[in-house]
Amino acid sequence: MLKKTFFCFVLLSSHAGFAAGGKNEDKPCPPVTTSPNFDLSGFTSKRWYAHQQAPTQYVPVERNYCVYAEYEILEKKTFPWRYEVSVNNHAENKEGEQFGGPLCAFVDDPNDQAKLKVAPCFLPKNLAGPYWVLAYNEEKGYALVSGGQPEVRTKNGLCTVGEGVNDSGLWIFLRSMERDDALIEEARSIAKKFEIDLSILNDVDQTNCKHLGEGQEKEPTARID
Repeated sequence: MLKKTFFCFVLLSSHAGFAAGGKNEDKPCPPVTTSPNFDLSGFTSKRWYAHQQAPTQYVPVERNYCVYAEYEILEKKTFPWRYEVSVNNHAENKEGEQFGGPLCAFVDDPNDQAKLKVAPCFLPKNLAGPYWVLAYNEEKGYALVSGGQPEVRTKNGLCTVGEGVNDSGLWIFLRSMERDDALIEEARSIAKKFEIDLSILNDVDQTNCKHLGEGQEKEPTARID
């Protein structure tokens, strides 16, 4: 009788643990907040160099070389979709082949300029994907950007965005092409507070890059694919 009781206790305990684990996986991810008092003009004023990023459909991990992004607030909105920010993304593979090119962006929330949406300029705004600046410090020179609200629970119980075209991507940008581990860790610590799974981030190699540095004449537009 004692053995039977013990067996039932173990069985019930295992079932309860399984149920708890299942509930944890189904638990909604906590809502992230964007950078307070966000200054879009300041954010778009200079080139950003990616030093860690999550793979996406358009930038797989094989293209984690010499990645940067440039933004410019347009004096006149585009026609016909009225985008207000031009975007130029650049990435390379190990062989130095270049990828990226022009995109367009707009502020999606009039009460929060840190919530933007990005798309190829020929697409209507309803097909654009979220691009949220979760942290931005111009004085220190870093930014943490997410492709919208992380909604996918990973096996370790943390949260992540997708890997497709929209609702995807996580970036740690620095103003400097030179790696600064202290600033990268500061941005990572902010992501941790949002329960974002940092295992999705991969390093970007910014060494031996042939592209021009900030403040010099821009390169010709690379191919888009």
